[in-house]
This record gives sequence, structure tokens and C-alpha cells, in this order.
Amino acid sequence: MKKNHNRIGIFDSGLGGLTVLKQLQKKMPNEKFIYFGDTAHVPYGNKSVDTIAKRCIEIINFLISKKVKLIIIACNTASSTVYPLIKSITNLPTIDVITPVVKEISNLKNIKNIGVIGTEATIQSNEYQKKIKEINDKINIYSKACPLFVPIIEEGLFNHAIAELSTKMYLKDIINKIDALILGCTHYPIIMQTIKNTINKNTHIIDSSLTTANYVKEYMFKNKMLNVANNQPESNSYYVTDKVVRFNEISNMFLEKEIKNIKKIKLWTKIKTGY
Repeated sequence: MKKNHNRIGIFDSGLGGLTVLKQLQKKMPNEKFIYFGDTAHVPYGNKSVDTIAKRCIEIINFLISKKVKLIIIACNTASSTVYPLIKSITNLPTIDVITPVVKEISNLKNIKNIGVIGTEATIQSNEYQKKIKEINDKINIYSKACPLFVPIIEEGLFNHAIAELSTKMYLKDIINKIDALILGCTHYPIIMQTIKNTINKNTHIIDSSLTTANYVKEYMFKNKMLNVANNQPESNSYYVTDKVVRFNEISNMFLEKEIKNIKKIKLWTKIKTGY
């Protein structure tokens, strides 16, 4: 029997996954979540694949111990570098953030030139490029790593002039070449307005947090995993590996409500990944 009352596990290197959580809560208000932000190791984008793999395995094992019914990898870097490994270590349904974006692209009409922005690891993995070409090899893809975005957001500077300057610097070479832009990092919706102010107004923006939330809801509906009860007393839980106070301050600002049940934990599992 499926335990539909169990919570959904969602993780990211830091705050970025909260953009996915925010959309999920809007679309599935009866669901409860366990959010894990690996704030001691943010950002993942400049880490080796081996390091990312070790962190993800530890987090997956932790979420499994909490008896979640589904796991969402709310991190483009992890999704693009170690998703097959993550899938191999659990029988739980596990959803990445790249597959939903590619599905959305397949439904778009008259898109010929797509920009992809993300962390260094995400861009270097070429996962977006490969998967987009699988559905339409005629699409031109322009990729750009934006390594400053995550630190700027994690430091709460997403409305600061430094965010505007960085956005203009990163996008200047591609804004006149594209008719769609993929926000290939779940942190990036936090600076969505700055990005919109920089690119051409007719450019279609694909937000991986929104597309992932839509995809998850559809998946859970098809697989009869949705919780139909609406009277759960249990609230969401939040786990971080560093800086509880900082996480609380910025997450409250972003989610526009007070977050409770934030706990700092350490994961000490010794793992060999083979990467």
C-alpha cells in the first residue's frame, strides 16, 4: 500500500531548491516536505563530480531514513552530473530538474535558439545540450556559466547592484541570439526580475523550478501518490549543514513567511563513488 501521507524529500546545495519548494506548495497544498540544504558545501557548481556524488549519496540516505515517498533533486548541478548514480541507490521515485525542462521545450513552438545559463559544472556537463538535441537537433544552443549568481543569492544580494552588473556581464554575448532562456539553476528564479530587465522582452524564460513543480504534480497524479487529506498537523521540516540563522533570514525573505523546524546536522558517511 502506498503511503501517500508520507512527506516528499527535496534537496539542494543551499537556498536554490526553495524556489522549487515554493512552487510545489502552491500546486500541492496538501503535501508536506522535508527540505535539505547542504549549506556547508554550497555551491556545488565549482565542486568535482566525485565530491558532488558523495554529498548527494549522503543526503539521499538521510531522506530515505525519514521515510519520504518521493525525492526531488532540486539542483541542476546534481541533476546534470550524478543523476544516474542517485537513481541507482534508491528504489524511491526520484525526479531531477532537467527532464521537466526538456519536456517543456518539446512542447514549445517556433523556438530555434535557446540560451542555457547555469553553474560551471552544469554547463560543462553538456546535459541540457545533449537532451535538447535529442528532441530537436535543429535548435541552436548557447551556453553560459554564471558562477557568481549562486554566491550573490546565498549572501542575500539578489537585489543589489552587484546582481545587475553580473547579469549584464554574463548575458551580453547571448541576449541578441536567443528567443528562449533556460534558468539552469534553481537559485536563478530569485534574480528573475534582474534577468528580465537584461534580456529582450520577447525572450521566453524557462524556469526549472516551475516546470519541475508541474512535472512532479503530474507524475504523482498519474501514479496515485497525491495526498488528498488536508488536515495534517505536521509541518515541513528543514535541514541544513551550516548557518541556520543565515538560512532562516534569507529563506523567510524569499518564501515570505516564517520558517520553523530548521535543524543543523552533519553527515559523516564514508563513501566511494567510483568517479
